[in-house]
Amino acid sequence: MTTDSRKPTPTYQSLVRGGPSMHVARRIGLEPPTLHRRLIKVLLLVLVTWVPLVILSFLEGHAWGDAVAEPLLLDPVVYSRFLFVVPLLELAQVAVETSLGVQMQHFLESELVPEQHRPEFESAQATAVRLRGSVWAEVLIVALVVTTSVRARVFISTTVADSSWERLGSTITTAGWWYILVSLPILGFFLVRWLWIYLLWGGFLFRVSRLHLELTPTHPDRAGGLGFLGWGAASFALVLMAVSAVLSGSVARQIIHLGSSLDSLKYHVIVFVVLAVVVLHVPLLAFAGKLSRCRFRALLDFGTMIWRHDRAFDEKWVKLPAAEQARLLGSPDVTSLADVALAYEHVERMQLIPFDKKAVVVLVVAALVPLIPLIGTTIPLAEILSKLGEFMV
Repeated sequence: MTTDSRKPTPTYQSLVRGGPSMHVARRIGLEPPTLHRRLIKVLLLVLVTWVPLVILSFLEGHAWGDAVAEPLLLDPVVYSRFLFVVPLLELAQVAVETSLGVQMQHFLESELVPEQHRPEFESAQATAVRLRGSVWAEVLIVALVVTTSVRARVFISTTVADSSWERLGSTITTAGWWYILVSLPILGFFLVRWLWIYLLWGGFLFRVSRLHLELTPTHPDRAGGLGFLGWGAASFALVLMAVSAVLSGSVARQIIHLGSSLDSLKYHVIVFVVLAVVVLHVPLLAFAGKLSRCRFRALLDFGTMIWRHDRAFDEKWVKLPAAEQARLLGSPDVTSLADVALAYEHVERMQLIPFDKKAVVVLVVAALVPLIPLIGTTIPLAEILSKLGEFMV
C-alpha cells in the first residue's frame, strides 16, 4: 500500500468578495459571479446612479439648454463617474481577485513559506479574509461615504450666481438630492471598499514578510523568488484607471466650466500618476529588510566560494608549466569559473523590493488613459481627427 506524499493544494478564500454587499448580491441572484451576472450588475448600477439624474434633470429642464449654466448632459463629471468609473470598479474584481488568489497560493506552492510556518501564513490569510467579510467594516464604509457626500455637497458655500443641474443658488435640485444621497455614496462605497481591500492586502503581506521565507538569492527575478509580487501590483491597474477617471472628469469640468487650462493643471496630473504608482508599491517595502539581508549574506557566501574556487583554479592552472597550461582551453574548470561569476552577478543585482518594470508601465498607462480626453478640451476634436487621418495616409 502506497501513501500519497504530495502536499495538499493550498486553499484560497477571496479577499475581494465578501461582507454584506456579497450576501445582498446573492439574494438578488448576482452571486456567484459569472460574465452574465456581472453585466447585469453593471447595468443595474448605471440604472441607479446615472439614469435617475438624467430623468430628473430633464423633468426640471436642467439636462440641456440655457436654463442653467451647467446642464447635466454637458457635465463631464457625471459621465466619467457613473458611466465609466462605477462599472469599471465592479469589473476590476475579476483581475484583482484572480491575481491575489494566485499570489497567495504561490507562496505555498513555490515553498517560499516553509512547511513549519504554513500555519502562521494561513492565520494571516484567514485574518485578512475575516476582516474583508466584516459587517462592521462595510457599515462604517457606508456611514463614511454618506456623511462625506452630505457634508461635501450640502454644507458648502454658495452664491446666487451658482447655476447647475445640481443646485440653483443655495437650493439643491431634485436631481442634486439624488446625486448626494444615492449616486455619490455608491461611487464612494466602491472607492473606499477598494481602499479597504488594498489595506488588507498590504497588512497580509506585512505579516508574511515577518515569517521565515526561503528566498533564493540567485533567482532570475532578482527578488529572491518574490518577483511575482511586483508583477501582481499591475492587477490593480483597472482600479487605478477608475480613480484616474474621477480626476479626469473633475479636471475637465474645471477646464470647460471654470475657465482653467490644461497647462495650469498638468503638474497635478504628474503628481497623481507618480504618487499612485508609489502607493501601490508601498506594501512591497515590507520585504526590503529580508531581501537586503538575503543579498548581503549571499554576497558574503558567494564571495567566499569564489575566492576558494579562484584559489584552486590558480593552483591547478596558472602555476603549472607552460606545456601543461595548453590544456586550459575548453576545460570544465573554466566553465565552472564562468558559472560562479554569473551566479555572483545575479546576487549583486538583487533588488530590495519585488519591483517589475513592465508592471510599472502597465500602471502608468492605466493612470494616463482616462486623462487623454482632456486633450480634447484644448484641441478641437475635428483637428485631432484630421491629424490622425494624416498619419493614416
